[in-house]
Amino acid sequence: MAGAQGTGQGSVMQSFGRLLGRSVRGFTCGLLKGGSTPTRLRAWMAGTVVVAVLFGVLGALGISRRDASLGDAAAASQQLIAVQDIQVRLVHADALANENYLIGGIENGSKRATYEQELSSVGDGLVAVGNKVLTREATKLARVSTSLSVYSGLIEQARANNRQGFPVGQAYLHRATEELAGMLKTLNEVQESLRHQVNDSLDRADRAGAWLHLLGWPLLALLAVGGAWVALRFRRLVNVPLALAAAGLLILLVVGGSIQGSAMSGAEAATGSSLRAADLAAQARTAAFEAQADEFRTLIARSGAVDATWQHSSGAAQFALKTLCDAQSCTLADTYADYVAAHSALRVLDTGGNWDGARESSLQGDANAAFSAFSAESDKLAASLGKEAAAAMATEGNGLGWLRVVVFITGLLVAALTLAGFGQRLREYR
Repeated sequence: MAGAQGTGQGSVMQSFGRLLGRSVRGFTCGLLKGGSTPTRLRAWMAGTVVVAVLFGVLGALGISRRDASLGDAAAASQQLIAVQDIQVRLVHADALANENYLIGGIENGSKRATYEQELSSVGDGLVAVGNKVLTREATKLARVSTSLSVYSGLIEQARANNRQGFPVGQAYLHRATEELAGMLKTLNEVQESLRHQVNDSLDRADRAGAWLHLLGWPLLALLAVGGAWVALRFRRLVNVPLALAAAGLLILLVVGGSIQGSAMSGAEAATGSSLRAADLAAQARTAAFEAQADEFRTLIARSGAVDATWQHSSGAAQFALKTLCDAQSCTLADTYADYVAAHSALRVLDTGGNWDGARESSLQGDANAAFSAFSAESDKLAASLGKEAAAAMATEGNGLGWLRVVVFITGLLVAALTLAGFGQRLREYR
């Protein structure tokens, strides 16, 4: 199918090329080599008509492709936000699983329910996004879905052993953490691919819109020069059809160029502001939930040492929050700083031999309260930024849909007015 389509497009372009070549040769012979006045008139008329038709067809095609590419960028951005939501829910579920393991015995019922709800949302989200992305990304998401079943099974094994006081539960928990790391790596790869798709779509949109100007302004020059030559040669001040064609084309180029530029700049601005902010917020939340899970795992292991894994996860969260602060909002950075301070106090307790005090801070005390405040606030901000990015990237109402129709019709009208304008002078020789 792709080969047949490419062959069809190639034949159309070849036909246009041959037609344009004959018109240019006729124009050169008739005008530049000193042909008679009727011959020159026909050369101007043929050349201008061909360029006008090309302008209508290729200009409309370019605008259509710009519209489609902007739509692709918007779709990829929505898929990116959806995959990030899946990732955040996954690490949140993991943090809850580790928290309940640290509690031991009778679990916190509400946290267990939230864990199950988050895993269910992750599974549903993988299916929904997998039906929309490209085959390569869909394959990776399917792999994550398979790993999710393995992960949840390992968590259940760890949970069952923990309830009975068997230390082997930590081994299952460790294996679940390794399975989670593989899923997160794959989800990060999908996100990076979607970011590239957004940028590539914007690049294609930028190139496609050039046809309006590449053909429109040369066509306007042909009308202006041809009209001036006719006025001087036949001593007529204005050739009305040619003047109407030039005026209408000039208005279209100015207004159409403005509409095209506005649609393009709006999409680029949304990518650099709203979408970027939503991306950073999701990255920060993912890393923050990973850090909280690392905090629980350190206490579960009773290592008594500074958790280097927590430092790495928390550093990633702080970096994303600082970048978000520079770009838009600093609220989350301040809230997360409170959690970092509480975690530092928790580590002092643990390394000082007061494991019970550290555990209390992590489960019900200052560390838990500080992280809960960050979690609630980041959830609200992420939802708001996601909606803002979706609205900013939306292509409905960008004006390109009706503009391509206007460009096509204008090309045909200019061709018709050109025939009428030059035809008036040619009739004088009959």
